[in-house]
Amino acid sequence: MPLFRRKQDPGMLPPPAPPRSAPASTASPTRNETTASTNIDWSDIATIRAEWPKSQLDPERDLRKWHEGIALYDNDDYPSMMRCATLLSASLAHSLYNEGLLRGEDFPNTVFKVLYASLEAPPDGRTFAESAQRAARLVLTLIRENGWQPASMGGTGLFDKLIMARGSFMLLTTATSPTGQPWDGSLKAFFAVPPQPIIAALPDPAEAANREVVDSMYNLIVGDNSGDPASEHHKNGMLLWASGDGEAALAALNEAAKLGSVQAMKDAGDLASEMGRQDESRFWFESAANAGDTAAMWNLAVFALDAGDLAKAAVWYQRSAEAGLADGYAALTQMASDRDDAAAERHWSKLGAEAGQTFCMSRHGLLLAMDADGDVPMIRRARDFLEQAADRGDLDAMGLAVSVNFQLGDEARGRRFIQMVVSTGDQEKIDMLRRHGFL
Repeated sequence: MPLFRRKQDPGMLPPPAPPRSAPASTASPTRNETTASTNIDWSDIATIRAEWPKSQLDPERDLRKWHEGIALYDNDDYPSMMRCATLLSASLAHSLYNEGLLRGEDFPNTVFKVLYASLEAPPDGRTFAESAQRAARLVLTLIRENGWQPASMGGTGLFDKLIMARGSFMLLTTATSPTGQPWDGSLKAFFAVPPQPIIAALPDPAEAANREVVDSMYNLIVGDNSGDPASEHHKNGMLLWASGDGEAALAALNEAAKLGSVQAMKDAGDLASEMGRQDESRFWFESAANAGDTAAMWNLAVFALDAGDLAKAAVWYQRSAEAGLADGYAALTQMASDRDDAAAERHWSKLGAEAGQTFCMSRHGLLLAMDADGDVPMIRRARDFLEQAADRGDLDAMGLAVSVNFQLGDEARGRRFIQMVVSTGDQEKIDMLRRHGFL
């Protein structure tokens, strides 16, 4: 989220072409059939589908995984990155079967995040985990299908800096090499495979058979409202957006929004923002937010934050949090910390921790431990929150979980988190444990 932006923010990428999804194959091999081979061809999309079987994908569950992975991405440590790559990949895998869950900038940004996370340096400097290779193969396939491969290999070069970096290039080549032959792979050959037919290549969009993809995606978001004029305009807008006709798509979404579709208001805001029409985007986000859309509330907070209006940003973050978007509590916690408002920081972190937001769990646990002053029940409450955050990959919480467990005399329990810190390879955190006598 914006308050915890990474140095390599995918939002700084140039705008991509509309994302494309490859159609389902009628005869994809099973995972067992694929892995039994000694010379797997990873450039074959059917092989990638076998690693991400359609039967194992679930839209609602995988969207939840996406939100969890986005929150985890900001931790930027090895265990978090490995977990993040797996969580975010589940949402991307739907695009292998023409059932993409992510739209607009979310699609290329998630591809970037998975690629970045899968390439995170391991503690031993050598291991390239199978889960990371599997995630990397998935995103490389989606990059190829959308024509985003390096410019030197015939693409738009959207991810050139990350793919072409020396270490990254070698690892990605290994991930796409024939099984057991890590030095025989070729990214150039991988990207030379032509993409499958895509949404934009479909004929007349009015034909029912060719609307199946957009219908499916739309129904995942707003339910089956066939026959409702608002849903029909929305559906047409999503099809036009996927086909690359932004002007017509925005017009259709505007019509759906005017007829009362809250999701269309939010989507119109996203598309207008993507097209650089910030005033129009803000108008539709305000309309959706006032109708209860939490993502629109969040986006309005970001608008206010970018404009330097911290008070207005806080209002929208609070509204999003109280409407069910727990990340709003994390943003409020960080804002309170930035202005040294200890009371507000304690208030918002507590609410966020109770709502299950990882950053808030870590911060609330820290503040409880600081306030405990020997109060054992309070220290135990702090431990509960810290351990939950640590198990979700929060590096600060791992170190604090060591400290509170030793403070409570539970050294065996504390050693589990010592090993967790060591396994991340974060030298600063390891040195801190050493300075305090835990190593």
